Amino acid sequence: MILGIDIISNGKFAVVALDEQGEARRVVSKAKLFRLIRDMKPKIVAVDSLSELFGDKREIIHFLKNTNSKLVVVAVDAPLQAIAKRFGFKLNIRDPFEEAKACALLASYDVGYEVSVFADKTRIIVSRNRKLGKGGWRQKRYSRKVHDAVRSVFRDIKKILDQSGLTYTESVKEGFGGISRGEIVVDAPKSEVPINAFKTKDVQVKVECVEKGKIELIPISKTKRYLIAGIDPGTTTAVALIDLSGNLISVKSKKDWSLAEVLEFINSNGKPVMIATDKKNPPEFVNKIRASFNAILYSPKEDLSLEKKRELTSKFRFLNDHERDALASAIDALKNYESKFRNIEKRVPMGFDVERAKAEILKGTALRDLFEVQTTEKSEKRVEQETNYSELLEKKDKKIRDLIEENEILKRQISELKTEIEKLRMRIVAISEEEREKVRKEIYVRNLEAKIVELNQIIKKKDEEIAELKEKVEILKKMKFLELSGWREVKVIKKFTKEEIEKASIGEGDIVYIVDASGGSKSYAEVLCEKKIKAVILSGEMSHLAKEVFDNHGIPRIKREEVEMIVGSEIAFVDSSFEEVYRKKIEEMRKKKLETIEKIFEDYKRRRV
Repeated sequence: MILGIDIISNGKFAVVALDEQGEARRVVSKAKLFRLIRDMKPKIVAVDSLSELFGDKREIIHFLKNTNSKLVVVAVDAPLQAIAKRFGFKLNIRDPFEEAKACALLASYDVGYEVSVFADKTRIIVSRNRKLGKGGWRQKRYSRKVHDAVRSVFRDIKKILDQSGLTYTESVKEGFGGISRGEIVVDAPKSEVPINAFKTKDVQVKVECVEKGKIELIPISKTKRYLIAGIDPGTTTAVALIDLSGNLISVKSKKDWSLAEVLEFINSNGKPVMIATDKKNPPEFVNKIRASFNAILYSPKEDLSLEKKRELTSKFRFLNDHERDALASAIDALKNYESKFRNIEKRVPMGFDVERAKAEILKGTALRDLFEVQTTEKSEKRVEQETNYSELLEKKDKKIRDLIEENEILKRQISELKTEIEKLRMRIVAISEEEREKVRKEIYVRNLEAKIVELNQIIKKKDEEIAELKEKVEILKKMKFLELSGWREVKVIKKFTKEEIEKASIGEGDIVYIVDASGGSKSYAEVLCEKKIKAVILSGEMSHLAKEVFDNHGIPRIKREEVEMIVGSEIAFVDSSFEEVYRKKIEEMRKKKLETIEKIFEDYKRRRV
């Protein structure tokens, strides 16, 4: 997740969070903003200016100490609007949310500088955990014990650092019988140092980052795989990404895909060294993408034919023709450089990054120059190793002497620990059987209580099911009585859909009640008419197409309010007055049909005259 932040006014800030799920916006105060960052733990916090968020260096140091997020300043080399324009998206500088989003997007493109206030060093301080005070000969004995414990812990820490291969410098303050204070400065950040702060009865250890003298801005740099990007622009834009060995990394297409979104997609998968198109004359959209990444543009001598595209992409899967065209562009570009890449693979020596060599060659760097740079680096490293050889021997001798001395101290500590272990074993044996039995009973009771709660929930659920079934039985009894009393059964369709019609088991001569008649199409009405139903009762409005189907088949449509009706969840009944309403509706339909015929006849007569 990346957070983009921009100041609004009166101590309020616009915050835009970008992640794989999308975008989220919030307005918060400064205090709530810092709490939000601690809770969300974003990978990067991006701003266009440090002065908008922090008052001084102390605030920046406090922020970075209490979060694990990178603090990135975007607008250093140029104004934010100019940088955003270079990456293809417009920016309204009067909208704080747009500026915050621009900061987050640019940081995701590796634009900007990381704020660094801590050196890649860690300070470890080992000292006494209590004051010695005044005293006689016993106090001297106690001082010797404490100082010896400080020296022992100091040496243990050095041993761990040596085993981890970390380099460091040390300084100590001598004390009676050992040392009173020792300080180690490790040449590594705190996250890489395998020592945490702790306290014992006599010794305390502090671990802290070493602050720099001033704030530094370090350009963001990430090692990414090199890519060839095939682009097929248009209303639906497609992008296909392959590596320099021909492996498909990703292919995607999207309607109305903006330039900024395309850049974000490509950048999230790697570093493009070549932008390819299937057109002889590259479209402007492709040129903009090439310029944004400062990559090489590849276009064929003639537009790629459909047959050639199919041949190039036959081994790959894609969703549509746009993705096929983009993928064919990338593969065609790779094939154009295939012989050169094979030559590079043969000539690259062991230990050199082949993909990097291909990328550099594409950019115009000579292969010989690449190898000369590598040879020079190795020679300088070898000279440096020879220079430090004598220093390493001296350090090894000193380390051996320290280990011999430390070994004697560890033997004494082992003896003390064995005594302590024996005491602890005696305490364990002293625990009474009664206490253990009490613990077992408590656990048993808790298990029973949990089981009771679970069974009560099951009983409650069963009671609800029984009550529901009883209610259904009562409704069925009532409806059966109504049927015997002259009421007639009605088939219920909850919604005017094909699934509900099939579910209702409708037969010839049935009366159908449609609870929700909206949305019913002409075809659904024809399905009911084919079943030769007697009449249809409606709630709500029905589409005019469906009405015409019922009228043409002579099936009357009766509104719910026109008949007396009892409705259950699956079935309904109408009283004997339904037949009278039915006859009236049939008569109305007959009269309407006659009127229509008469009108047609009159129109015909007028046309004849």
